Amino acid sequence: MTVTELQKLLRPVEEDDRRKLPTVSYSKLDVLKKCVMQYAQKYKLGKYSNQQTLALELGTILHKGLEMKGRMKIDGKKVDYLEITDAVTNGCQEITDKGSEQMIGLERISQKYFEDWFNTKEGETSYTEKTNIYLSKVIYDRMEDEDWKVIAVEKNFEFVYDNRVIIHGFIDRVDQNKDGELRVVDYKSSKKLFRDEDIKTPLQMVTYDIACVFLYGKLPVEHEYDFILLDQKQGPNEGVCSKGYFNRGIKKLNNLLDKMDSVEKMDEYEPSPTPLCYWCAYPDKTHTPNADSKYAGSCPYYSLWKPEKKSFQVNEEFVPGKKVENKTEKPKRTLVF
Repeated sequence: MTVTELQKLLRPVEEDDRRKLPTVSYSKLDVLKKCVMQYAQKYKLGKYSNQQTLALELGTILHKGLEMKGRMKIDGKKVDYLEITDAVTNGCQEITDKGSEQMIGLERISQKYFEDWFNTKEGETSYTEKTNIYLSKVIYDRMEDEDWKVIAVEKNFEFVYDNRVIIHGFIDRVDQNKDGELRVVDYKSSKKLFRDEDIKTPLQMVTYDIACVFLYGKLPVEHEYDFILLDQKQGPNEGVCSKGYFNRGIKKLNNLLDKMDSVEKMDEYEPSPTPLCYWCAYPDKTHTPNADSKYAGSCPYYSLWKPEKKSFQVNEEFVPGKKVENKTEKPKRTLVF
């Protein structure tokens, strides 16, 4: 597919579209790809988890630090590393369309998740060491490449794709070189690099590419995953977006949209129990501390795998034809006389 052909499939969102078309993001499609049951719990039954985790809150504040540097660079200001370090360490206010909220910093995160923060396995780098790498090296090194200039951070996008869905999201960073070519950068605060098979046709980058065609009228020529707690990157030299990735990615996107249409019409949602169940919001609390306090137990089909106990068993076998029930309990009424 050429850029011109893709542009014909894209258009701005109109008010009528919000009533008629489903809205998706990369993360929503990724959930659908990994587990239809999880997708149903969240997007069909509306069980949105508010559970905070160490990984989520840590990733949020680390992204914020690099966003602050990017905005200073874009505005032509001298980078204030003391301001960035203070915000990341002690927290800061985040202004959004919905108002203002306090983002907690590393000091409070380390206290809030004390056990996980300091419980480091033998051979692993501790969170203290990893965040020191970020504060002492990563924030100084990023966006200093003379060949690439940052032009956008936390770039939001929203458009109609193929008259069938509204796609929306944010790109962590967009760079531009002297020839006007684009590079998209996505920050990752995970513990390890991606596997080779996960980066040849990454749906996330394909989604960002489509957004760049809509926003800038061109496809990026480079894609980079930046692992900001490891000070390592995966880019074209490491196989990110290998030859032919875009056409493969468009096909993958269309297949997922077809699957979404099918899931929306049927009333059966097959689970995909894997070790990832341990980090899901819907298993029982007895299995994982990551289960949501309100929606724990919504899915009984989870894998029994735990970090400390590798298992291939499942809690309950899925029976085709069995409907998903909304097991969320309503608060009992209290009678006052």
